[in-house]
Amino acid sequence: MSRAVSVSLQKGGVGKTTIAINLADALAARGNDVLLVDLDQQGNATEGVGLKHLYEDASPNLGDVLTDDDPLDVREVIRDRETFDVVPAHVDLDDIEDRIRNSTFGVLWVRRRIVEPLLDEEYDYIVIDSPPSLGPLSDASLIGAGHVIVPLLMSEPSVSGFERMVEQQIRPIRQEVGLEILAIVPNDLSGNNEERRIISNLEDSPFAEYLPEFARTAKFDETGSPGPGIRHRIAFSRAWRDGQTLREYDPENDMLDRLDRLAASVENGGPENA
Repeated sequence: MSRAVSVSLQKGGVGKTTIAINLADALAARGNDVLLVDLDQQGNATEGVGLKHLYEDASPNLGDVLTDDDPLDVREVIRDRETFDVVPAHVDLDDIEDRIRNSTFGVLWVRRRIVEPLLDEEYDYIVIDSPPSLGPLSDASLIGAGHVIVPLLMSEPSVSGFERMVEQQIRPIRQEVGLEILAIVPNDLSGNNEERRIISNLEDSPFAEYLPEFARTAKFDETGSPGPGIRHRIAFSRAWRDGQTLREYDPENDMLDRLDRLAASVENGGPENA
């Protein structure tokens, strides 16, 4: 089933862009046609796939698609990449957010101008790297995708950011349109008792169903397992520095299997179906 997915959390520094880039790569590696859309004002996903030069480029860009004034067809700003395609971010995204805020139907632009014209017709999956804060652009990302993956550091500030996101975004949006959580992904784990405690708390919470099997506490004690979640690997940051996905930079990395399982959960509608 084709899906659009927003990778989102109301807190920066949780590895959101890393998950978005490598989820797009994993879905592509499973034989899908994939588009990565960078809606984060910082443009980290754009830089992380080797397209930094487009962030300040004067040619047609995402801002020409998300506007009230004679919007450009999104196909004009898609950039080809070997494994998946990309709609790059642009330095003017803060101005674009103001346009969305001041337009009656601005929060629907991502859905109507990016997702609906392209999903099924040209792409099996659209992965959106969402802004790391509450605002019209973040709302537009969630409304546009209708599905969300939430990366979390195993720390109280990160979990609090998720709780705020549920109360301030997910529940209000669900009153108007469909929005499903596909997975909560513990990210950048190194292995300590605090991580075990927080994962255990998530397992005992109403959100337990969204934890993939590879992210559960049983992995702490499983022989041969590196531990639960997406583990801290220096290759992630080195790959981003070189404008590559993890698979392109380090095709033998032990986290590729987990990213593949995350992609399977997107394909199948949630961790319990992967």
